[in-house]
Amino acid sequence: MDRLAEQALPTFLVVDDEPVNTMLLEAILGARGFHVITAADGEEAVARFREQPVDMILMDIMMPRMDGYQATRQIKAMDTGGFIPVLFVTALTDEQRLAQCVEAGGDDFVTKPISRVQLNAKIDSWLRTRALYHTVVTQRDALRSHQERLEREQETAERIVARATASSDLQAPGVRYHYQPAAILSGDILLAARRPNGNLLILIGDFTGHGIGAAVGVPGLAAVFYDRVGRGAHPAELLDDVNEKLFRSLPADMFLTAALLEVDCHNRRLGVWNAGMPPVWVLRGGEVVQRFPSVDLPLGVIRDTAPGRRQLAYLELTSGLHAYACSDGIVEATDAGGRLFGNERIEAALCSGDPAAGFGALLEAVGAFRAGDEQGDDTTLVSVDLDRLLAEGAMGGYGAAAAENWYSELVLDAATLAHVNPVPPIMNLLAELGALEEDRQSLYVVIAELFTNALEHGVLGLDSALKRDPDGFEAYYQQRARALEALEEGEIRLRVQCDAADGSGYGIEIEVEDSGEGFDYRRILEDGGGHGAPIGAGRGILLVRSLCDELSYFPPGNRVRVRYTPGGRPRPSRPDS
Repeated sequence: MDRLAEQALPTFLVVDDEPVNTMLLEAILGARGFHVITAADGEEAVARFREQPVDMILMDIMMPRMDGYQATRQIKAMDTGGFIPVLFVTALTDEQRLAQCVEAGGDDFVTKPISRVQLNAKIDSWLRTRALYHTVVTQRDALRSHQERLEREQETAERIVARATASSDLQAPGVRYHYQPAAILSGDILLAARRPNGNLLILIGDFTGHGIGAAVGVPGLAAVFYDRVGRGAHPAELLDDVNEKLFRSLPADMFLTAALLEVDCHNRRLGVWNAGMPPVWVLRGGEVVQRFPSVDLPLGVIRDTAPGRRQLAYLELTSGLHAYACSDGIVEATDAGGRLFGNERIEAALCSGDPAAGFGALLEAVGAFRAGDEQGDDTTLVSVDLDRLLAEGAMGGYGAAAAENWYSELVLDAATLAHVNPVPPIMNLLAELGALEEDRQSLYVVIAELFTNALEHGVLGLDSALKRDPDGFEAYYQQRARALEALEEGEIRLRVQCDAADGSGYGIEIEVEDSGEGFDYRRILEDGGGHGAPIGAGRGILLVRSLCDELSYFPPGNRVRVRYTPGGRPRPSRPDS
C-alpha cells in the first residue's frame, strides 16, 4: 500500500541489535517528524514488516539470529509492488561486503559513524525516488486500465461490426473474398445481398482512415444497405440513400469510397458503379476485358445532388468472365523501398494464368511484394466467377402483391422541402402496392427527374445555364443549397395513381405540381432542348418522355403528368446527358 499517498510523514523501520544505534537513528528521524518502528535483529524485522507497512528501512548487517542480508532478501521477496528502499547502515567498508548488500537487494549504504547530514540527504533522495516510482506505477496502472477498457470496447465494436456486416450472400457460388484489417477494426467494408428479383449486389468500400475511427460508420451503412436491398431498392436509389445517410451522420472530413457491383442473373449482365475505389476489373482468359474506373464522388461528401444521378454502367455477360474488385490496401501496399504495388502489378497478377486462380495469385504477389513488412492499411479483395454464379447461384425473384387501384397525394411545404427527399418513400410505396420490381429503375428516374425539376426550377428558381461546365455545376449546387436553406414559401404536390383496372391497361400515373411560375415547356418538347444546351436544361424532361407512354405539361408549365406502363413497352435508348 502506498503510505505516502495516505499520510504526509513516512514510516521507517530501523533494524539494529545495538540499542545505541537504534536510539540515534530514532532521534534523527524523529526530529523530522517521521514515524519510527524498530527491530533488534533480522527475524524481528521481517515480522514487523509483515505486520505493518513501512516506507523505508535502515538495516544493520551483522545481527544475531538473522543478519541483514537474509532479512533484506525476505523483505524484498514480500515487497511485490511497493518499492521499499533498504539502506544498509554499516561500519563495513570492504567492497566484497558491500557487493553482498547489493546482491541481497539493498538500495544504498550509510556508513557508521552516522553523519546526520549524509543520512538526511540519502533519505530525502530515496523518498523522492520512491514517490517518483509510485507516480510512474500509478500512471502505468491507469494506462493499463485504459488499454484494457479500450480493448474490451474494440472487441465489442468488432462483434457489432461483424454482426452488422455478416451475409450468407458472400458465400454465394463463385464469390470469393479476402478481408484483412490493419487494426482490430477496419474502415474497409464488404457487403452482399440479393434484391427481391434475385440480383446480387456487392458493395466494397473504404472509409477514410482505419481503425475504430474509420469503423464507426460501418454498422449504419450496413443497416441501410441490407434494409434497402431487401426492400428491392434499385442500385441508384440505394446509392442515394447511402449518400444521404453518410452525409448526415459522418463528420465533414470523413467519407466512403465505394464500388457497387450488381450481377443481374436474369438479364445476364454486370453493373458497376465506382467512386474513388481502384478499378473493377473483368477478365477472360488472362486478358482484361473491361475496366470500370472511378466515375463519381465518394459517398457522404456532398448532399445536394439530384436523385438518380448515380447510375451503374452495365456489361453484357458472356462465358468465361471473372470480376475483381479491391480496396486501396492492395494498390498502395509498399515494398522495402517505399514503392507502391499499383494497378499495373494487380493486372499482371490477375492475368498471370487462369482467371479463376487470379484471386490467390494476387494475394500471393502482394505478400511477396511486401516481403513480410507489416500491413499498413486495411485490405479487401473480392472476386466473382460469373459463369459459376449464373449457373449455380441464380435465384428466382419474388415481387410484391399484384397491383390494385389506388391513389396517393403528397403535399410538401417549404419547411419540408428543405429537409425531406420524398422520392425514396414514394418508391417504397410503389413497391408495397404494385408488382414493380422490373420497373423500379425507370420509375425512380421518372419520379426523381420530375421532382428535381419542380424543386430546383419551379420552387427555387435556379437556372440550368450555370451547368455548362464543371465549375458551373459546383456553383449551381452551392446556389441550390443556399436557396433551400433560405426557403420560406413554396409547395410541391406529388400525385401517384395506379389504374390497374380502368380498361386501358395496367399503368402508373404520376403528376407533379409546383408553386412556381412555370416555364416554356413547348420549346423543350418541340426542339429537344437544342444542341449545346447545358446539361439538365430540359434533358431530364426528354429522358422522362422517353421512358413513359405519355407526358403532358399544363400551362403555365408548373404541372406535369406522365403515364408509365410497367413492362408494357420497349424503352427507347437514353439520351446523352
